[in-house]
Amino acid sequence: MKTIIIFTLLFVTVNVFAQRQLEYEDRSKPEDICGMGDNEACITFSIKQTIPLLFYMDNKFKKPVSIDTIGVNTNYHLVFDASQGRGNRTITIHADGFTPLVFQKSLSPKQQLTYYLYDPDSTIVDCYNQLTREGLNLFKSGIYDEAAKKYEASKECSNVKNRDEIDKRIELISSIVMWRNLADAAYAHSDYATAIENLSKIYQANPEDKYAFNRLSEAQKKQQEDCAATFRMAETFFTEKDYKSAQPLYEKIVDRSCNESTTAITRLQEIRIQAQRPHVLTYEFSNNTPIGLSIGHYKDHKSAGYFTIRLNSDLFELARTDGNEKLKPELNISFGWTLRPVKEAPVWLFFGPGYTGVGQYSAKNDNTVQYNEDEKLTLNIAHAVSPEIGLLGKIIIANRVGIALRYTYQYRFALDKEMQDYIGKSRHVFGIGFCF
Repeated sequence: MKTIIIFTLLFVTVNVFAQRQLEYEDRSKPEDICGMGDNEACITFSIKQTIPLLFYMDNKFKKPVSIDTIGVNTNYHLVFDASQGRGNRTITIHADGFTPLVFQKSLSPKQQLTYYLYDPDSTIVDCYNQLTREGLNLFKSGIYDEAAKKYEASKECSNVKNRDEIDKRIELISSIVMWRNLADAAYAHSDYATAIENLSKIYQANPEDKYAFNRLSEAQKKQQEDCAATFRMAETFFTEKDYKSAQPLYEKIVDRSCNESTTAITRLQEIRIQAQRPHVLTYEFSNNTPIGLSIGHYKDHKSAGYFTIRLNSDLFELARTDGNEKLKPELNISFGWTLRPVKEAPVWLFFGPGYTGVGQYSAKNDNTVQYNEDEKLTLNIAHAVSPEIGLLGKIIIANRVGIALRYTYQYRFALDKEMQDYIGKSRHVFGIGFCF
């Protein structure tokens, strides 16, 4: 009786003052099924043979239905009643030298759970856990080459749990080493954007890497200084309308994701518009209408519009004469749309409707063969619908201006058929001017 009391006190003392805690890994698989009764569930606990286990439920000893040994591990198979209302279980696991481990599970019929228990303490840890723990500590410290060696060595241990997981860690280390080399090379060449990109990847993979964190802070500070200097230079060129020099600097700001990127993008849009020289003003001339003016927008990537007016000097003579049968005043007005059919060629297509009016002086009596010179003549106007189509080309000769050449083919449909020949069936119109 005295021996039992001493043993009990010793057991209680060891458990009360135990400092180590067992840890566990869930190795359950969804397809596993308990092979016992229909309303029963199974739990298997595995642990090294050197650490025996005792199980309790509600302070009562729970005896495993079977115990077997595979390799260096002992498997304890427990069965529980999982019928309706009895599925919630609290299991306390005792092991000599360890604090009790409590499991609270909600079990269902035919369910099979499997757990692997182990001691994480480095003083008694096994080969695999010892090496992976050392590898993790080296990894967190940023000593990646040594960490990779520890992980490689852990694959040679007899109790490797997950070789694929170890390979993933080694692969991550290889990526981090590559990112660090790229970041250092970029930093040395003042390519802070690339350095920041690679250092951010390292910091995301290992937030405890102090070198990556400090280097990242330095690169971000350097980039802000470089961005500010580049932006000031670009703004100077932009203000001086030296867009050719400003554009690559703004593009550099955008590529580096500088804080000034939003403004730089706006400036680049403005520069591209200026580079297009979309505004076109041309002088137009053709048969019987040597005086003409056309204005329009000919953009690189969007359709736009134009307006044209053509006339001759006879139109101005109308105000100075009461009639002259030799005069043939003409006015042509057209408008339409412009577009660039081939993006690589500096040629634009334009088309649209138009109106043509051609005047003619004649006697009041159309049947009069001869008339008195003092007899007042009447001005008749022949009307025509005159749709047109044409091409415009640009020749850039300076930073902000270029030469524009314009050709128009105009078809004329007389509203009075008898006046068709007098108005003419078509016109070829040529224009020259500037794009800006």
